[in-house]
Amino acid sequence: MTEKINNQGLRPTDTAGTRRSEASKAARHDSAKETARGTSGASSGDTVNVSRSGLLMSRLQEVVHNTPAVDTQRVATLKNAISSGSYAIDDQKTADKLLRYERNLHD
Repeated sequence: MTEKINNQGLRPTDTAGTRRSEASKAARHDSAKETARGTSGASSGDTVNVSRSGLLMSRLQEVVHNTPAVDTQRVATLKNAISSGSYAIDDQKTADKLLRYERNLHD
């Protein structure tokens, strides 16, 4: 048996620690294969129960994902109103909303 120096003195190169690490690498490799195949050692009778709130969150995520970011019909309506001169701006309402927004920034 040969020996090598490893900053802590002499240590045999063929030790149980080396064999253990090789065995753990093989076990991790086998586990990764099972996970990739969709089997993680669980029997086919295992079930997962998702809570009602989890189902609602999943549905909400689908709805948000499928909703367009821009309401193109609303944009077209506003463009037409602005270009025809019929779009009226309520100065007081705009000012009130700006002030409310500013106050909320500092609260």
